[in-house]
Amino acid sequence: MTSQIHDPIPYEQTSDYRWTEAAFELLESGALTARVMTNDNVSSAVVEGACPRCVHQFADRRALTVVTSGIGGSRSGAGMGGTHLGEPGGTDGYQVVLDITCSCGVAHPIDASGAAGSNAAGGCGVSFRIELAGPATAGGRP
Repeated sequence: MTSQIHDPIPYEQTSDYRWTEAAFELLESGALTARVMTNDNVSSAVVEGACPRCVHQFADRRALTVVTSGIGGSRSGAGMGGTHLGEPGGTDGYQVVLDITCSCGVAHPIDASGAAGSNAAGGCGVSFRIELAGPATAGGRP
């Protein structure tokens, strides 16, 4: 049996909470993954897998730590773009809140007619939130 190719769903800019709930279900099933990584004391997050709305594959990579002082090379949680790391030296681990927008790269028609030239190439338009928490480490950073 061959799989049928379906036209992409129309683009819709939405941040309805149901997409955050759908993303949580995808995380639980493993169809969507989210992780925090640290390399040379710089933390980053990677979210990849199926979009909760259009189900196309996407990957979102972002830095969570930025250099805040050129002297001494101190680093701090970015605190912008929906990202928050636990306080330095904290014992409660870390918490990262990520606001994600579909970036599947598939051309989604802007309207239901799917007229030629009316496609949004960046993704289906959905935005959702993912919250990650992890164990305490030295310095309170992931």
